[in-house]
Amino acid sequence: MPWIGKVPETGNDAFLQSTNPGWRLRGTAAEAPGTPSGRRRSEISDRAAILAICGLLLLAAGKAGAADKVDVIQLRNGDRLTCEITKLDRSVLTISTDPLGKATVHWGEVAGMTSPRMFDVQVASGAHFYGALVLSPPGQITLAPTAGVPVTLAMTDVIRLAPIGASIWSRTDGSVDAGFSFAQANLETHYTLNGAATYRSQRYQFGANLASQLTTREDTDRLSRNSLGLNGNRSFSNRWYTIAWGQFQQNEELALDLRSVAGGGVGRDLVHTTRRLWSLYGGLAYTHERFSGEPADQSAEAAVGGQLDFFTPGKEDFKITNSVVSYFNISGRSRVRIELQSAWRHEFLKDFFWSVNGFDSFDSDPPSNEKKNDSGLSFTLGWKF
Repeated sequence: MPWIGKVPETGNDAFLQSTNPGWRLRGTAAEAPGTPSGRRRSEISDRAAILAICGLLLLAAGKAGAADKVDVIQLRNGDRLTCEITKLDRSVLTISTDPLGKATVHWGEVAGMTSPRMFDVQVASGAHFYGALVLSPPGQITLAPTAGVPVTLAMTDVIRLAPIGASIWSRTDGSVDAGFSFAQANLETHYTLNGAATYRSQRYQFGANLASQLTTREDTDRLSRNSLGLNGNRSFSNRWYTIAWGQFQQNEELALDLRSVAGGGVGRDLVHTTRRLWSLYGGLAYTHERFSGEPADQSAEAAVGGQLDFFTPGKEDFKITNSVVSYFNISGRSRVRIELQSAWRHEFLKDFFWSVNGFDSFDSDPPSNEKKNDSGLSFTLGWKF
């Protein structure tokens, strides 16, 4: 079949037809498609097409991202922010804005907000409310459900907030921090590494935490302490919840090769406001442990635990967390174990913080010639996400 090409105009439109399909017109000179200049023209066309497709995809993505910024926050100083509300937890409202990306606003600085999207809002009593955020007086938020009467809540009573249908990542908080210290007198070095992650949905919460310490000295063997914890709970009305947890521990200071704990129980948030969280729970646990030079041991234990946290809704971002669990042996010898974890964390730069961490492990009936107690204090720098 003959090839038909178009020649640049030279006054009148002219079309030339060639009976040789292997040749085409380029400008005013005939050129075979297999020549170098022909290949260059084809490559340039392909690249231009690829760049055009990439540009369209980026433009579409930008429009999609921009379409999500439909929430409006009114601050107490009179400023208004158009953004995407991600979540509220522990007095910190996380948002996303086009110029700044991810940002945080302390709950005490927010005067009001509106959004056409549906939200899940939890108040201090433990009750949940659902609906879009409509205009309301300062210091209050009003939720308009798809069916029913709008509900107005005092912002001081709101402890958690998240858009319905939010992704797993947007409902997950986490942090990693590490520390190092060195003493020249005895060439003693301490290493510390901590990590934690928490996922929250409307009724469920799952968490994991890791704590590791390593001490080395020139005149003795190194000592390590490692702990991995997993937990989950389901919320019920009036601040009650069920809880399940597991823990793996190793501590060379106490000659503990491995301790595995699995437990479950019932608890209640005694106080949960924008400034503090006090919680208490109790249940049963199964413990399997192995000490150096000792046979493995198994036991059933009654567990009583609690959480005492303080956080600020003001301009300074700090958190004080304390958790303690006591285990009472109910299947054999009289024995009590206590595990305590404390931390003071203060954010000094966006998503970066310093932390003072403390721990204490107590065993009333350890193996012969072994210590009953191990405790420590560390200073770390970390990053939260």
